Amino acid sequence: MKINYLLLNIIMFCLTANILVAQDTSNTITVIKSASSTVVTLEIDGMACQEGCADKIASNLNETKGVISAEVSFKDKNGVVTFDQNLVSIEDLKSVITSTKVKDYEYTINSVTTKDKN
Repeated sequence: MKINYLLLNIIMFCLTANILVAQDTSNTITVIKSASSTVVTLEIDGMACQEGCADKIASNLNETKGVISAEVSFKDKNGVVTFDQNLVSIEDLKSVITSTKVKDYEYTINSVTTKDKN
């Protein structure tokens, strides 16, 4: 009887350990980088601070379909955006920036420098 009880406990332990160790992939994010990704630096005027203006612009860019990553710096007065040129254009990126609303600030793009990532 003790052997059956011990064997049952070992089986239950193994099953519990297996369940706990099993990986939940339902929340896994898969990043697929496109062969046509491009990096662009946009010089942005009109930002008043990092926390309000620059972070809001970056957030709006990152929510744009086709944008892989976007970082905007108030200090450097620019944004660096990596995007899939098959899904979004530079004109679309400019539009996202200039249409971003934080108080009454208006943002303008002074220059665009493109670097192919391939």
